[in-house]
Amino acid sequence: MKGPQEQYTDELKKNFGFIATWLPGTPFLLGDIGILNDNVFTRVASLEDFHIQFDIREDDTADDLDYSSKGSVSVTTKFSGKASPQGSVLGDADAGFIVEFGHENAVLFKAKQTRTNLIKDTIKLGESVLQLYRDGKWNKNWVIITELVKAESATILISNSVNGKIELKASANIDAAKLDIADAKFEFASVFSKGMDTQIVSSQGLTPLFKVKGIKTRIFLPPIFKQRGLSTLDLFTPETAKGEHKDQLYFDYISDDVRE
Repeated sequence: MKGPQEQYTDELKKNFGFIATWLPGTPFLLGDIGILNDNVFTRVASLEDFHIQFDIREDDTADDLDYSSKGSVSVTTKFSGKASPQGSVLGDADAGFIVEFGHENAVLFKAKQTRTNLIKDTIKLGESVLQLYRDGKWNKNWVIITELVKAESATILISNSVNGKIELKASANIDAAKLDIADAKFEFASVFSKGMDTQIVSSQGLTPLFKVKGIKTRIFLPPIFKQRGLSTLDLFTPETAKGEHKDQLYFDYISDDVRE
């Protein structure tokens, strides 16, 4: 059975086409360099450390992102002045949400006012990276965050049991006609939870999704090499990358930690 990290990153990748930040509250920046392992990015440096400058293409439009595990998440909105559902700890005067999970590792993800910024010229960036590798100054397994989603605020909940539940109470703007579980202005606080693994509630400034680029090769090995945990890149060294195999390396998107 998948754990919460694997389930979360797999589901969000399938839905949005981006790698999901794990742990979800970890802050990242464009140009961060790291290792991608089981869809978990571990930062080791930044392009600034290699004196590589880049321009950013900023997203002019903001979008709300909403995802929940199919058939596994129930969200009940509780408005102020309305009777509380049976068994809820929320009072009649309270406003908030009741979120119930029907499966272990079920996910609720909602991000408000997200913008996807990216590094403008990744062709030039790739040339710089390949040259650094040929000079013996770059780890061929490193990847770079070249696209990054930043949310004004977001709520991310993951259960760890088949009957996970959390109740959130709004501390401000409780008379608002429309409640948004991801909106920080409502100042939600957890007043009850059980069977929960991850609770990030209306947190601001998260970078929940990203894409990376790194060194890849046009040479393919038989599947048995993958079964042994080997890739074609394992056959390369900075010296071979300068010689006959120079044109067999290129810089492109890396979707996971398994590369040719």
